[in-house]
Amino acid sequence: MAEHGKRDDATGSDAEAPHERTERGLSDRVKRAMAAGLEAASRSKDDLLRAAGTEIGAWLERMDVQSELAKVLSKMVVEVKAEIRFRPREDGVLSAEVTSNVNTKPADKR
Repeated sequence: MAEHGKRDDATGSDAEAPHERTERGLSDRVKRAMAAGLEAASRSKDDLLRAAGTEIGAWLERMDVQSELAKVLSKMVVEVKAEIRFRPREDGVLSAEVTSNVNTKPADKR
């Protein structure tokens, strides 16, 4: 076995101490394991998003938006206060000035 840093004529490469090879081997394994884990996580995320998109699309197709909107609106009170003033302009034509205030609140639970 060659000394550390010396050329090993049997293998044609620089010899390393056994603990350095072990550390490098562990480091390479950790890197490969991390890369594989990240790749699997990315695929899982993509698969999950694709499945969720399909399910949401199917749910939206089945949903009756008109009846759902009617349910929501039937549980609300929309209060509209409007004030309209007609004033003559300099040319004699009436002009409308409108001010309004709109509030929404939940319907009384009777």
